[in-house]
Amino acid sequence: MKAEDIMNPNVICATLPGNRENVLELFKKHGISAVPVLKNGDLVGIVTRKDLLRKIDENQLALLMTPNPTTVTADSPIEEVVKIFVSTPFRRLPVMRNGKLAGIITVRDVVKKIAEMNIGTPIRDFITTSIVCVWEETPLNVVGEIMRLSNSELCGVLDSDDQLVGLIDEKIMLTETLIEEFIEQTAYSSSSDTDDSWSWDAVRDYTVKYFEVSVVKLPKEPVKKFMKEPEFVYPQTTVSKCARKMVKSDIDHIPVLDSSNRLVGIVSDKDLIRVLIQ
Repeated sequence: MKAEDIMNPNVICATLPGNRENVLELFKKHGISAVPVLKNGDLVGIVTRKDLLRKIDENQLALLMTPNPTTVTADSPIEEVVKIFVSTPFRRLPVMRNGKLAGIITVRDVVKKIAEMNIGTPIRDFITTSIVCVWEETPLNVVGEIMRLSNSELCGVLDSDDQLVGLIDEKIMLTETLIEEFIEQTAYSSSSDTDDSWSWDAVRDYTVKYFEVSVVKLPKEPVKKFMKEPEFVYPQTTVSKCARKMVKSDIDHIPVLDSSNRLVGIVSDKDLIRVLIQ
C-alpha cells in the first residue's frame, strides 16, 4: 500500500502572496484546519489554524506559514507515512509526484483505511493506561486548568459511581466559532477584567486559561454541560472495529473499558495506526 492509495488528491491550497484573511476564508469555506501553500505552482509551505493563533499579530501568509514542510511521495510505502506520523506532531503530510503537489494524507485517512481492512489484532497493545479524569460537577474552567497542567488533549468525565459518562477535549474547549472570532479581531487583551468581543454568549463568569496555542476564556459551569457522550471499546476489540468506531464518531481518541465497565485507558488514532508498522 502506498501513499497515493490513501491520499486525498483534491487539495485546497493557498498561494503566495497572500494574507491571514485569505487563509481564514479557505478554512471557513471548506471546513478545514490547514492548507498547503504554493508559489508559482510549487509547494513552499503549509499553514494551520494553530499557526494563525500562534502569530496573532502577523498578517502576511509568508510569515504565518511553516516553510519547507515535511513531505512524502505518491509511491512512499504507507509504513513510511505512519512512521512519520507517530514520531512527529504532524497530523497531515503533503504528497508529491514529480516535484509537484499531488495530494495530502492525514492520520484520519490512515484510520479510515484500517477501518476498511480486516485487522483482527486486539487493541490491548495500543492502550495508553494514563488518562486524566474529572468529576462531572467540576467547573469547566478548572478542567481547562487540569488539562493544561497535565498537557492533556482529552479528559474523561466520571459520575459519582466512578462510571465514565463523557469526554471533554480541546475541540470542545476551543470551538471553531471562538477560534475564528479570536483570529479575526484586530486587538485583544488577556486581562481577566477586560470584556472581549469574542467571549461566549450568555456566559458572564470566566477565567483566563492558557492552552498550547491560544488564550481561552472558559465558563465556570459544570463540565457535564459541555461534555460529549463517549464511544468506547474493550481490550479485546479488534483494531479494525476500533477504527470504524473512531471514524463513525469523528473522534481521535476512544476510551477503553474492562469487563466491569471501568475505565482502564484510552486509544488514540496515532497509537492505532502503529499496527501497520508492527
